Amino acid sequence: MITEVSSRLKAIEILRQAGIANPVRLGDLMRSTINFLELDLSGLTVLTEAASGPYVVTPVIAALAGAERVLALTQESSYANVKSVMAQTQALETLCQLQGRVEIHARRSLDLFAEADIITNLGFVRPITADVVEVMKKTAVVPLMCESWEHRPGDVDLAACRAKGVAVLGTNEDYPGLNIFSYSGLLCTKMLFAAQIEVHKSKIIVVSGDKFGQVLQQQLTASGASVWLIPTLKCREELSDADALVVADYTREDVIIGPDGDMTAEELACDAPGITVIQFAGVIDTPSVCGCGLAVYPNIKLAPHRMAATLAALGPRPVIELHAAGLKVGELMSRKMQILQDAELVRKMLIEEHALCQALA
Repeated sequence: MITEVSSRLKAIEILRQAGIANPVRLGDLMRSTINFLELDLSGLTVLTEAASGPYVVTPVIAALAGAERVLALTQESSYANVKSVMAQTQALETLCQLQGRVEIHARRSLDLFAEADIITNLGFVRPITADVVEVMKKTAVVPLMCESWEHRPGDVDLAACRAKGVAVLGTNEDYPGLNIFSYSGLLCTKMLFAAQIEVHKSKIIVVSGDKFGQVLQQQLTASGASVWLIPTLKCREELSDADALVVADYTREDVIIGPDGDMTAEELACDAPGITVIQFAGVIDTPSVCGCGLAVYPNIKLAPHRMAATLAALGPRPVIELHAAGLKVGELMSRKMQILQDAELVRKMLIEEHALCQALA
């Protein structure tokens, strides 16, 4: 008994050092989400990633949901080294009484892809290239752990999946009872606070032509801000007295602020010298914007189809809900593929039958 308590306390400390404020809560959140989704991975082999911090949860969710085997790929990264990822994963397993259920691999091997029924498109599993798809089972499936429109070119070779007959579907983040996409508005609010924009009583311009814009506008308005949603910065009449400009266009690949962008940094500084620029998603030339004396948060180089911060910045629940939902999409596809062995038919049936499944654009 003393050994069991000691192991549990050690596991809690490992996860706290990894930035998890309340490690015990992770298990409660995972179990409640699994129950809500009726996630059942029994008899299935899942290949996903082993990662750090809030992202430690994914392979453990699969194990809690009864997967026959959980294969987890990891590697050295700027977030954590392999030894630390393994320690965090094993710590969470201990708290969930699942010791040894997750098989962590630091070497990428085609054999792992050949064994899996469900293959997620998460960080260390990507890219899922044609050579990877070629070795997959005929009944293998790839659930996108995001909405279909968020899929990035190069993450998954969709043409190879179609040719092989591998089913691929996105995850509806607006699924009733989860409403994961709504967290985006809260994340933007947190970023504004970090940039010392109070939101309440502030005038905020959101430049976005995709789904993020509408969600951010709704949340910021509810928080007491005056919000203008514009599709491009070519419509910039309202900039002069704005407190903040939120750049939030995930889908655009071109520059939004900078040379050859909607407007240059010099033009922005002239129109709105006191404005704060928030990088939510979308490309801006941060050196030129900062060089004009404008405040930028978080002031990083951001590539297209990337968010400056993820929902994990709010806490573990959004990560748990999104990744459990993605695994549920995988479960639904896998069960049908094992019976029908027809990816196109499976995709069509699930899009009609289950609101969690989302067709690819």
